[in-house]
Amino acid sequence: MTNPNETERLNGPETLTRRQRVVLLHLITTPSLEEGCRKARVSKTTVYAWLKEPGFQAELKRLRQTLLDEAFDRLKVGITQAVDKLLSLLEADRQPGIQLRAAQTLLDQGIKAVELQDLVMRSRFRCPIALK
Repeated sequence: MTNPNETERLNGPETLTRRQRVVLLHLITTPSLEEGCRKARVSKTTVYAWLKEPGFQAELKRLRQTLLDEAFDRLKVGITQAVDKLLSLLEADRQPGIQLRAAQTLLDQGIKAVELQDLVMRSRFRCPIALK
């Protein structure tokens, strides 16, 4: 008799079994493939075989990207709040040491952000020119 978890297909762009979907969720929520396999109660050999399937690979990539997008959205909110806090520390009624540290932090992080933005733009256009 065939296992219904193996044969029952779900609707979607790629047809994956319920078991494969469970494994995917464990793979994106655990720090290692081994732990994901253990939590999903699926052997590493099976998961490695599934990782060779284009549909499984594509869904894993999509889920990871979704997770990253959500994390970056939360990070953006936190960054905005952190910058607002640093800007408030620059106010005239603060101690000079606090103001100086807030200013240094804003400048340091601002420079890093500009450098990162430049790197992203150059990689998008595959520009071979490096900044000196």
